[in-house]
Amino acid sequence: MRTSKSSRDASEWPLWQTVVSFIFVTASLYAFPVTSALTPACPTAFWNFGDSLTDTGSVVNAFPHCHQCDPERSPYGDSFFGRPAKRFSNGRVVPDFFSIPGVFQASSSAVYPGWGFRLQVWSELRQCRDYRIQRYYAKSTLSAIQISEFVRLKTSAASEKSQLFCAQFLPYLPFDDSYSKGLYTIEIGGNDILNAVLLKNMTAAQITGQVIPASMANIAKGIDTLYNNGARQFLFFNLPNAGCSTIVVTLLGSILPTDASGCVIPINLLDQAYNAALNGTIASARTQYPAASFTTFNYYAANEEILNDPTQYGFNPNLTKTACCGAPGFGNLNYNPLVTCGKTGSTKCSNPEEYVNWDGIHFTEAFYRVISKFALNGQFTNTGFNYTANCFLNFNRFGPDATFDSTYPATCKVTFV
Repeated sequence: MRTSKSSRDASEWPLWQTVVSFIFVTASLYAFPVTSALTPACPTAFWNFGDSLTDTGSVVNAFPHCHQCDPERSPYGDSFFGRPAKRFSNGRVVPDFFSIPGVFQASSSAVYPGWGFRLQVWSELRQCRDYRIQRYYAKSTLSAIQISEFVRLKTSAASEKSQLFCAQFLPYLPFDDSYSKGLYTIEIGGNDILNAVLLKNMTAAQITGQVIPASMANIAKGIDTLYNNGARQFLFFNLPNAGCSTIVVTLLGSILPTDASGCVIPINLLDQAYNAALNGTIASARTQYPAASFTTFNYYAANEEILNDPTQYGFNPNLTKTACCGAPGFGNLNYNPLVTCGKTGSTKCSNPEEYVNWDGIHFTEAFYRVISKFALNGQFTNTGFNYTANCFLNFNRFGPDATFDSTYPATCKVTFV
């Protein structure tokens, strides 16, 4: 990752503002409140397609020799799992919290019942870091690899169910109604913007004219494939305001304009442009697939709510942009791209529950806990569907005092070496 951007300075700001504002106003024809014709329902399965914000282990599982992958180093996973657990956080991420109301663990390679009835939890992410960077430069968010892995799983599961000698594996295969009655959560796209800026040195005009449209085309294609394979209930997470993230404030905060809270304005405007375009893509999908329901969780607004009133959600107002795990050397937010979390020279804060940001790029378990409750309660969504009330969810094991053993009793623990 580049640590300086001498070619980008504040003189470019008028171009950023004009281009991004234009795209945002145009795309806002598809305003967020537009709702689906169908009301969401309690799912019998949960499928997640996402990037490292929601990865529960697929990066490491798919690329076991990716020794530089962050979640394989301590102190990743320490707060809940007590060891690295293939997650880019100090503990649980959103898919984990989505599964916990039913007591069973989210996994990228196993199936668990839950939510008080039959629920299966799957996470589909099959990208190593280097591959992800190459893909996101071009035209991927909901990548072809993720979709093809889902289709391959569905096909292979059907084949196994038809074979007598595979009967012993039936408990580990998706239920027959997992596809048509499952909830498909899609949280992806942030790397498209940040990689284009930080690694590709692209301009706002290039990002809004090339990267975002390509991302939307890719998402539309992904929706079509998922729909044709049975998906009928979608929950999209739009982009949080990365302009307020530790990495962006550290690397770009002294170069590009910032707002009163220290967030980098051009990056937030790009995220808004992406989210507005996503609203348009989803609006088109509602028309094209009237038999499906489409819900959007406004991650941007939810993140903004937490940053504007951190104390209400248990965070230290003086630490909202500081990385819990990192190293000094670049600015004053404990993020150093040359000495990232888990590497020699880095340190971990004593109380991650007070922090929003974990390693400069990803969030803490505490933050994901709040976001998960928002989404499950129907807050910051266009439909307002309350899974908590309608599906009788139980959040007893959501708290920071919950342990792996108490949350997943009698669980067989498997360690990959």
